[in-house]
Amino acid sequence: MRITKIIAIIILLTLTSCGVDNHIFQKEKFDELQLLKISTVTKLENKAHSRDITPNHLIGIGTGIYPNPKNYILATPKTFKTKELPNFQLETQYFYSANDSLVKVILYQWDYLEKKEIDFPEAENLTNKFKVFQIKFNRLKDKLTKNLGQPIEINIEQNKTSDSAFRDGIKWKNNSGLKAYLFMFGNNNGYRQIRLAIYKD
Repeated sequence: MRITKIIAIIILLTLTSCGVDNHIFQKEKFDELQLLKISTVTKLENKAHSRDITPNHLIGIGTGIYPNPKNYILATPKTFKTKELPNFQLETQYFYSANDSLVKVILYQWDYLEKKEIDFPEAENLTNKFKVFQIKFNRLKDKLTKNLGQPIEINIEQNKTSDSAFRDGIKWKNNSGLKAYLFMFGNNNGYRQIRLAIYKD
């Protein structure tokens, strides 16, 4: 029984490390972000069978994530949710200009798909959770570096503070002005979340 659990954890980690985040690096959503219309986003997400969870009320985005230097008036973001099996639930918010419907920033958020304790005891589940989040963060970091070049800012707090809460953050900016901000929140009590903002002003 113990060997079965170990094999299951190895399979989960392998699937996490081998998966490709193609939806993030689609040409329309990455290379041509400045031309992306909210109508195109809806078509792309529907094609991927994502669930539309756009709220009925206005939601903003903090200037620490998206500075919005040109002071665009942003509409309620079109928001979609999908499962990124076997480990994550992905929520994607498309913040767009109310004037021309052009997407100004895409905010991805990965949360953990909780496993049943019948499959993994709590301690194993927590260890697995930390591992899959670190693998995901590292893979995103490598792919962003490959696509955008070396980071312009790195701030890794994990394991550098006595406080249990941390925020690891990395920022990129390529020659054409495309920017990315990847960050992971966490604490010693089991909380993990990854976010990635991509924008071009």
